[in-house]
Amino acid sequence: MPVQLWSTTGEESLRGIPLLYGGLAAIFGYYLYTIIYSAYFHPLAGFPGPKFRAVSRLPMAASLAQGKFAHDAKALHQKYGSIVRLAPNQLSFTNPAAWKDIYGHMNNRPSFQKDRTNYFVPINGVDSIHSACDDAVHARHRRLLAHAFSEKALRDQESLMRSYIDLLIDKLHKEVQGPKDGKVDIVRWLNYTTFDLIGDLTFGEPFGCLDNSEYHPWVSIIFESMRAATIIVGTRQFPSFAALIGRLIPSAVTQKMRDHFNLSKERMDRRLAMKTDRPDFVTCMLAQKGERSLAPEELHSNSPILIIGGSETTATALSACLYFLNKYPEVYQKLAAEVRTRFTSKDELIVKNLVELKYMTAVIEETMRIYPPVPGYLPRVAPKEGAHVAGEWIPGGTQVTIVGLAMAHSPSNYKDPESFVPERWLEGDQIYASDQKAAHMPFSYGPRNCIGKNLAWAEMRLLLARLLWEFDIGICEESKNWEVQKTYMLWEKPPLIVKLTPRSGA
Repeated sequence: MPVQLWSTTGEESLRGIPLLYGGLAAIFGYYLYTIIYSAYFHPLAGFPGPKFRAVSRLPMAASLAQGKFAHDAKALHQKYGSIVRLAPNQLSFTNPAAWKDIYGHMNNRPSFQKDRTNYFVPINGVDSIHSACDDAVHARHRRLLAHAFSEKALRDQESLMRSYIDLLIDKLHKEVQGPKDGKVDIVRWLNYTTFDLIGDLTFGEPFGCLDNSEYHPWVSIIFESMRAATIIVGTRQFPSFAALIGRLIPSAVTQKMRDHFNLSKERMDRRLAMKTDRPDFVTCMLAQKGERSLAPEELHSNSPILIIGGSETTATALSACLYFLNKYPEVYQKLAAEVRTRFTSKDELIVKNLVELKYMTAVIEETMRIYPPVPGYLPRVAPKEGAHVAGEWIPGGTQVTIVGLAMAHSPSNYKDPESFVPERWLEGDQIYASDQKAAHMPFSYGPRNCIGKNLAWAEMRLLLARLLWEFDIGICEESKNWEVQKTYMLWEKPPLIVKLTPRSGA
């Protein structure tokens, strides 16, 4: 009886091999075509940038996930110029005119829109002021939230701000008297203060960070959720594989985002149940009646944004300010003298008086230039008709962005961009008269700029003035290179260890 060396099933499997090879060849051919097209025939092929970035989104995704995006963009602009192709369909600009062209309101053309690749809807499925891609939805949220950030609201809120600053100073004096020889991590203490304040303004109750001298567990969740959001944006650079890549992200990462939202919702519901007219955000927002008022679920969507925007960025700017003041001692001495000689009592350190301090204003402006609180990635999509940006025609559907760190450190925009020079912001200065001041937009630009700008300025002035009034402040050796940091949505700040010495008679 003849022996059958292979089965019929085996023959069928072998017959499938050419189909497999054909399929692989088709896939290879498709990607080869895509690479050649992106490199040489794509509408953006004429813009400068690394060839690998021109043909693949992988460098972009890796840069975001590794916390290097803002630094990488800065280096690319310094090599290639004011326009860089960051990815096959994305351009970055450092020409100051791009602020108005991308983020401004133009009467003669459609606006550059946000897209869901980079701005996703909150967990409850309801847009916030940050996530809204539709201009009309955003405008409605902004009109109703704006009452909480008006000049009147700010005046009403100042006493609350000062009460938390008083508590901070009291706690720092006790720390100085402790066993650590006056050494404190000022990043933590500034975060304690700004989170407690914004918690009170948003939810009617603080997080208790200052009282307990430690982070509330929720605050740690907030930091981790911001990193998680950046990683998720990185995965969305590959829409065809987003679902697969999403499954590979540990559930603990995305859980932080859900936890942040759920905790915000719980606190907001508790605040809505209060019967009070205290001068916080909710009182201001609920005072606006009618069918256009924010619904409870819209308040839920916006509360996580208010917490992050009103706390972390302010603490970041102040931490950086103290670092650079110590790195440039002549600036420190000049600012300290301005605060300490202008006033005779800490009770005079109020917003109305502090806005008159020209050098303090210049110091804060320079801090936000050299170390922008939001260092990178504010992407928009060009309208389908196409549009000009900084004099260049941009095809419709192109992603465009300004990376704050790259814009702020461009030698085309600033003389000595790596140096901390507050004098560049003073009227009459001639050395830095050629600086492109229009490049400086730390709160972004246009109808979607930061709604809490006035609150942030008030917090920074009050905190900085009071710290300089109460203490001499020095940076400890272990924090000498503090500015070397990763960036996700925001900076990932290490501890900033300072030595506080109480001033006699303060």
